[in-house]
Amino acid sequence: MPNPQPNPNRPTARTAPMAPPKDLRAQYNLAPVPGSVDQIAGLVKGTNSEMREITRIINRDTAVTQRCMITAYPKAEMRENATLDMATTRLGLGRVISLIVGDLLQQAVIETFRTMVGLEMTSEDPVTMPTAPTYFIGTARFKGRASGDVLLAFPPPFERFVTAQILGGSPQDRWEIETIHDTLGELVNIVTGNLQSRLTDAGLPSDMGLPVVKQQTVFPTVTILGGSSDRFYFVSGEHSLGVNLCISPFAKEPLKQAR
Repeated sequence: MPNPQPNPNRPTARTAPMAPPKDLRAQYNLAPVPGSVDQIAGLVKGTNSEMREITRIINRDTAVTQRCMITAYPKAEMRENATLDMATTRLGLGRVISLIVGDLLQQAVIETFRTMVGLEMTSEDPVTMPTAPTYFIGTARFKGRASGDVLLAFPPPFERFVTAQILGGSPQDRWEIETIHDTLGELVNIVTGNLQSRLTDAGLPSDMGLPVVKQQTVFPTVTILGGSSDRFYFVSGEHSLGVNLCISPFAKEPLKQAR
């Protein structure tokens, strides 16, 4: 069976990842702006609003409401008599926004891997993510009114499968390490650029740096003073992907990587 032909919109071997294009959604056929962007915009515009108004804005989204409740009250018995007003007050405005941004990131990952790699990724409980002896870690940072870091962790041999799917060929081919790094970097570039463009639409503009890919023996956690860090886990058949989002919606503090 002949090897698939590379997509003209996808990176070619040994090509360094470029800065995200201005219209990512059009270039990569990504989904239109979701309603959660409007939710973030409403929260950003009303930074001095009472928590009751914040609750009204996010109450329309069942998934975000559930995440707020679970994050504010991790134990089920604590949630029995709790209300969303209580949860948003406990979390604060910045944390509520970061939870909605986390949903945007999950959508960006799923859309990007569907379009670029041909995989239907599903989000699973990050607690169930197995450890690997090594990872290909791709990161991209953004700084501005919203500052943060998106990290994708590819356990072997997923990085070779992704490279073959995008460039055409087989995972068993003798891929040069630079080619693998460039390909993974472009995926990180698209995921982070997609998220960044949606944050800009919501009133949180930022500048994005170029992605960096390296091999590590751990799946690191990146933190930011005054912000939050969340992990996500995606699966498609035998393939899995770890994702970490570190974000501070309003602060411009330096990011720190923890092992």
